[in-house]
Amino acid sequence: MLQIEPTDFCNLTCPMCHPQQGFRPTLHGDLLKGYMDTGLFRSIIDGIAASDVCFDHLIFQWLGDPSLHPELFEMLAYALDHVGDRFGYFRIDTNAILLTPDRIEQLVQAYARHPLVPVLMVFSLDAITPETYRVVKGRDYFDVVMDNVMHFLRRRGELDLDCINLNAEFQFVLQKGNAHEARQFVDHWDAACAQGRNGVGYNDIMVKRISVGTGGAKQQEADRLYAATIAEQGLVPFSEEHIHLKLWMERAWQEHDDPGASGTDLDIDQSGLANPDLRTGALL
Repeated sequence: MLQIEPTDFCNLTCPMCHPQQGFRPTLHGDLLKGYMDTGLFRSIIDGIAASDVCFDHLIFQWLGDPSLHPELFEMLAYALDHVGDRFGYFRIDTNAILLTPDRIEQLVQAYARHPLVPVLMVFSLDAITPETYRVVKGRDYFDVVMDNVMHFLRRRGELDLDCINLNAEFQFVLQKGNAHEARQFVDHWDAACAQGRNGVGYNDIMVKRISVGTGGAKQQEADRLYAATIAEQGLVPFSEEHIHLKLWMERAWQEHDDPGASGTDLDIDQSGLANPDLRTGALL
């Protein structure tokens, strides 16, 4: 897997993310956050094209939201044009705030030039009501995000292609502020993708664990909440033609049965990033 971050800025203030994220100008000490130069990006892609290296996938994201980079979809188009045969798929994780109809059109046009190369859009949503969105995301963008994602589904459905590989994941990082909405979230996107051609391509709903600091008692508490919510709300993985439900029941790096038995909690409550789900199972 190759991970390239177009920008480490983010336009949300999610409590689950590290407190140095969001709009703060620095990330580590005096290291300023910023935006990747497109010339540098092209040189990376050109280097891959000149070699014989291959990857499972390329992900355009790490700590920031890539949609803040004004040339994100030009970068995607360049990668598809030059190294589309070196990657199993291309992945963009975004909160979809800036995924306006104009930018969705840029995305669709970039993909349509190489429609056999899968592109996975991971929508980091985590809520299905405005009130819960405000709690877990820190800002009031719920209606904007929902409109943008629905426009993406409708526009993708308009593509006149025999096989559509512009795929979608609806992501729900389960935590205290949103656990009560897990089933509602699943039901909503299941129904949305069942409408008309909204479900073309591959779609999944990912209900993810949250990773709290470096483990310890708070991680155990988060793990218990996850397991209890899955059981109480009757969430069971399923696969339908229009959508699949994925549950993250285990952490691959855990070598013992006691979740959080190793590691200690950080001093800052609600710190830590959600586990990076690098292999969704969508395109393997």
